[in-house]
Amino acid sequence: MFKKVMVPAVIFLIAGCASEMPSTAFPAEFANADYVLSDSDAKKWVIASRQAEQCIYPRLTRIQQQHFSKEDAYIHSQYVFFYPLENIIGADYLKMVQEDEKSMGYAQYQYKKYKDLTAEPLSQAQCNTLRTNARDDLAVVKGQYKNGMVEESKPDTTNNSDNVATNDNKFFFDIIKWGAAFVL
Repeated sequence: MFKKVMVPAVIFLIAGCASEMPSTAFPAEFANADYVLSDSDAKKWVIASRQAEQCIYPRLTRIQQQHFSKEDAYIHSQYVFFYPLENIIGADYLKMVQEDEKSMGYAQYQYKKYKDLTAEPLSQAQCNTLRTNARDDLAVVKGQYKNGMVEESKPDTTNNSDNVATNDNKFFFDIIKWGAAFVL
């Protein structure tokens, strides 16, 4: 009698414990990866990525994205994929992921796994800052120099550097005035 009760109880106990374990196994092709992105970090990354894409590229179509110039594609990948991931896992781990093919492959696997998550849009202030930074970085990547320093108000620089025909050089001004008088 004891065996009849104990065997089914053990089977139900094992089945109950097994159902709580994750049902997906780690893909073998990513074994020995230097960095393994966790499910929770992957979910945060997908949400942050969606927010950045909604902000910077609100009306981006797949066709437009396929025709990006190399500069636009670089900025898109930085702001939509790598910067959000860097904010979640840190710069050192992001570098590790970028340098290891298996780690990058697993990160892409995780991203695709959770790509259907929805995200609330960023606040208007955050979005404006992100757009400005992306626009400035795109200009720099395209070779248009952008000064990162705060601009100081400059004095009026309309005068010539050689100070010809100004109040700084009265003698020259007097010659022109007398010469014009002789001509008239």
